[in-house]
Amino acid sequence: MKEIRTVAQRILTCADFPGEILTGVPVVELKGGTEAVVLNHRGVIAYDESQVRIASVLGPVIVVGTGLRIRRMNRERIVLNGKILRVELGLC
Repeated sequence: MKEIRTVAQRILTCADFPGEILTGVPVVELKGGTEAVVLNHRGVIAYDESQVRIASVLGPVIVVGTGLRIRRMNRERIVLNGKILRVELGLC
């Protein structure tokens, strides 16, 4: 298993991919304060118009704002729209 991980790390390094892809660490992209994209998630824990709690390997990713809605969701990413005020990482 260690050998497979080492080979994968070499490939990611050579291809200039971020390490988060291999480790499963959540990645949050904010776009203009009105859109958030969360990668490497493990599903939605709770959701309403003021807060979205998303499970990750590090604990919940919490997006706080107004008028929040889940625009798209699949295994790789969750796309949120609304006025985004802050993003927090809740540690377990």
